[in-house]
Amino acid sequence: MSKTPESLPQEDPVFHREEFPFYWIVNVYARYTQIMEVTLKKVQLDVSRFRVLIITHQYGTASISQISEYAMAKMPTVTKIVGRLREDGLVTTLSSERDARVTEVTLTAAGKAKVEAAQLLTQKVFQKAFRGMTAAQIEKMNQSLGRVMANLNDL
Repeated sequence: MSKTPESLPQEDPVFHREEFPFYWIVNVYARYTQIMEVTLKKVQLDVSRFRVLIITHQYGTASISQISEYAMAKMPTVTKIVGRLREDGLVTTLSSERDARVTEVTLTAAGKAKVEAAQLLTQKVFQKAFRGMTAAQIEKMNQSLGRVMANLNDL
C-alpha cells in the first residue's frame, strides 16, 4: 500500500526510513559524492572544484554569486574555490563591466580541457547510477525533485 506524506504521521507513527524520501535523497547524495571524489581524483579534482568548473562551463561566464546559487554553496566558499582554480590556471576572473562589485569567472583553455577529462570519467558514473532507468523515469524523477525543492523554497 502506498502512503502519502499526509498519511504518514497520523496512520503510521512508526518511522520506517526506507519509506522516507529524504532518507534516499541523503544517502544517494552521500554515495554519489564518495564515488565522485574517487573518480575526480584521477584528474586532480574534488567535487567542489568540479562543481564550480562545470557550472562555469555550462554558462561560459558565471559570477561568483551565480555559481554560489547553482552549486548551493556559500559565497565565501565559492570565492576560495575560484581562487584556487585561478591559481591552478583553470579559470580567470574579471570585474563585471556592468557592475565592478561582481566578479565574473571564465574557464581557461586548461580549464576546458580539465572539464572534458572529468566529464569522460563522470559520464560513466552517471550511466551506472541510472542503469535500468528510462529517460522518462529520469525526467519524472527530476520533475518530482524539482517540485519538492519548490515546495521547500516556499517555506
